[in-house]
Amino acid sequence: EVGDGMSLSLWYDPWLNGVSLVDRYGERVIQDSGIQRNARLSTVIKEGVWDWPLTSPELNDISNLTNGLPLSNTTDRIHWKMKGGSFSIKDACNTINNQSREVEWWKIAWFPRSIPKHSFCVWLTFWESHRTLDKLVKWGMISSNNCSFGCGQEETIDHLFFSCPFTARVWTHFLGLCGYRRRPRGWREESAWCIRRLKGDVFKTWLTKLTLAAVIYHCWQESNS
Repeated sequence: EVGDGMSLSLWYDPWLNGVSLVDRYGERVIQDSGIQRNARLSTVIKEGVWDWPLTSPELNDISNLTNGLPLSNTTDRIHWKMKGGSFSIKDACNTINNQSREVEWWKIAWFPRSIPKHSFCVWLTFWESHRTLDKLVKWGMISSNNCSFGCGQEETIDHLFFSCPFTARVWTHFLGLCGYRRRPRGWREESAWCIRRLKGDVFKTWLTKLTLAAVIYHCWQESNS
């Protein structure tokens, strides 16, 4: 729900009928507008009304679509719409990730007595959906993709989990407490190892999956602090 537009990305958040402007119109619409890639939605709101630059057919179309979209001075809000029920992480994931596809790693993300916010972070990691710095640079939102932990390398999913020296030390330490002695690799290799080894319902497997989820969650939070 659009409020003052201060917390929404103009081009990359799905604020217009559930689709981002870049997904709907392509990158060209940014060039045609003359507005920066990292602009907030509030850039095209002036004194409580929409104020689009009408410099292309696509921007005219956007202007027409937003004419009936009300604005307010309140904070932007995100709503979860589904029939006959309230929001749950499981329902969100089932909706986003087509249920007809069962991935081999799903039991590493979702398992009994897991911590929901940790599991959701693992789920995003397996899908490589985190907004890592390499993606933000590609989208023109920032200028540097140097790792947040100061190692001087490019921050990608593969690097962050766990090629980065800092996160590798963290994961090695806690993995050792779970009874495994190994040298962490990048996420593609590490995830493949987890899929091969973390099977079954024994306590050690459960503890390692719980630990993996906690390490991923807190490393991600720390990288964004």
